Amino acid sequence: MQVTKTVRLASGGHSIEEAITTALARAGTTTQGIRSFKIVEVAGSVDDAGVPSEYQVTIDVTFIVKENPGGAHGD
Repeated sequence: MQVTKTVRLASGGHSIEEAITTALARAGTTTQGIRSFKIVEVAGSVDDAGVPSEYQVTIDVTFIVKENPGGAHGD
């Protein structure tokens, strides 16, 4: 049976896709087994002309928790 853990991350970019990709890439440097993400919130800023200039996304990232080969208590 697999055990998963979900963490919440936030990242920015010039598009929603770029912001998500950046968050997942950064998470991948310290976490293995990422399986899914869910967008929690999308926000952004606009320039003086009212055009979106940057997007901020908050996502929940779910990954598989590795089994401890020594047992639950390190036995």
